[in-house]
Amino acid sequence: MWYYDTIVMEQLPTTGHRTAGPSRNGVTAALPAEPTPYFIIAVVMLGNFMGPLYSSSANVALPNLIASFGANVDTMEWVITGYMLGYSVAMPLAGWLADTYGRRRIYLLGLAIFAAASVCASLAWSSSSLIAFRIAQAIGGGIISPTGMAIIMDVVPLAQRGRALGLWGMGMMLAPAFAPWISGLILDNMGDWRPIFLMGVPIGLAGLVMSYAFLPKSEDSRHTRAAFDFFGFASLTGALALFLVPLTQGNRIGWDDNSIRGSFAGSAVLFAAFLWWELRSEEPMIDLGLFRDRAFAVAIALRGVLGMGYYFAIFLLPLFTQDVLHWDATESGLVLIPGGVAMAFLMPVSGSLADRIGPRPLVVAGMAIAALGTYLFAAIDTTWGPNAIALDNLVRTAALGIMFTPLTIAALTNVPRSRTGRASGVLNTIWQVGGSLGIAVSSTYLTARTAAHYSALRTAAVLSRVPIREMLHHITHLAAASGMPAHAAYAMIYQLYVGVAAVRAYGDTFMLGAVITAASVPIAFLLAGRHYAAR
Repeated sequence: MWYYDTIVMEQLPTTGHRTAGPSRNGVTAALPAEPTPYFIIAVVMLGNFMGPLYSSSANVALPNLIASFGANVDTMEWVITGYMLGYSVAMPLAGWLADTYGRRRIYLLGLAIFAAASVCASLAWSSSSLIAFRIAQAIGGGIISPTGMAIIMDVVPLAQRGRALGLWGMGMMLAPAFAPWISGLILDNMGDWRPIFLMGVPIGLAGLVMSYAFLPKSEDSRHTRAAFDFFGFASLTGALALFLVPLTQGNRIGWDDNSIRGSFAGSAVLFAAFLWWELRSEEPMIDLGLFRDRAFAVAIALRGVLGMGYYFAIFLLPLFTQDVLHWDATESGLVLIPGGVAMAFLMPVSGSLADRIGPRPLVVAGMAIAALGTYLFAAIDTTWGPNAIALDNLVRTAALGIMFTPLTIAALTNVPRSRTGRASGVLNTIWQVGGSLGIAVSSTYLTARTAAHYSALRTAAVLSRVPIREMLHHITHLAAASGMPAHAAYAMIYQLYVGVAAVRAYGDTFMLGAVITAASVPIAFLLAGRHYAAR
């Protein structure tokens, strides 16, 4: 009797391709092997490593760039501002491109843009060309991040998404931890800023080749043709630009300046126009209906706070170690590495736990520990050495690693597959905007508190007080013994007061970060609990 041996048509959990076909006479007709889900994650991680790698590297090189091009600080700050702006604008656009033209295709496009722009940035001949290439870099990076996340969401089953997104996010967290140290090594040993923009190119080319070869081509067929929302894109881009640019310039120009106030007012008007249009558009740039899901809305809000808290310390610690403790760029970057590594490796662990117990307990615990770690930095002073700073930063960033992945899966769990590209774009844009807000708030508050502490110290330093007279006499004697003029003693006292005021201001600013993080803990209780894991 003729019969076929029954072969179960197994499907890979990610690609949907068969691993074996029906056979006659017991001979199995094997189909070509498809890459495993976790191999695909590793491939996507390569691209995801590049964008964050360059986000903090240019900060270290800023003094060298100013000297190289003979430009002023205001101009060269656009090397950082332009990157931030390009990243934020490209992310929502990437969601539409990926959902419309296919995720694999758009992911490859982002990698190609980023690698090419990185090479061009290393060859920049003027400050304007470097700024233009940095914006192009950011556009490529803004395409890579949400598109890569959407691919992961496509190829991994719901029950395994926590671990998968944690592994994917390792690249995003390892890069900014190592970038300042690597950039410092390059500058301290080579004295040239150009190799900094080349350091990620081999990674980008490897990611481009491997993505072309191994990302499932089914990702190019998973798309829906949707009209491009020109008004939505233009209004959102304008709103982000008018919001983010004054955030980076306000502390220098002054927050009461008419241009700063006008920018914020224009941003509010454009954002209101964007919301009005998107609610009425048949094919919106961002599907605001996603926010009807409580888990998505809460996770988006907390993702902004998380980005704010992460970049809060990423901005403050290098400033403190270099400006107050007078470390070089290499030493300053080195203390960030243990925390970044701990955060990266905790992300897949917390993702696996979220698959079992739901995101809420992990996010609540993570935010509480992050608030504690930031609070400990409020006591920072000149007696803190590398070990103390690295250990405290390890506690704070490890806590962020505990909640990063659970927040991501909480946001995307209920999102239909056809809309994961746009949802990922929103999620990553909020992270970027939150980080920019964190840098602006910390910079502004640090400046204000430094001025306040210096004023208080000057008020207290009256010559009628015996300790002040004794200190002035001692410093005057030291200046005279060194052959310095008498007024040098007053300059030394001024520098002493400025240093004390700065140290106290850093403590106050870290305290503000701790308060903001702690105030967000109750919001985390609105996330799903155990019932999430059972879905």
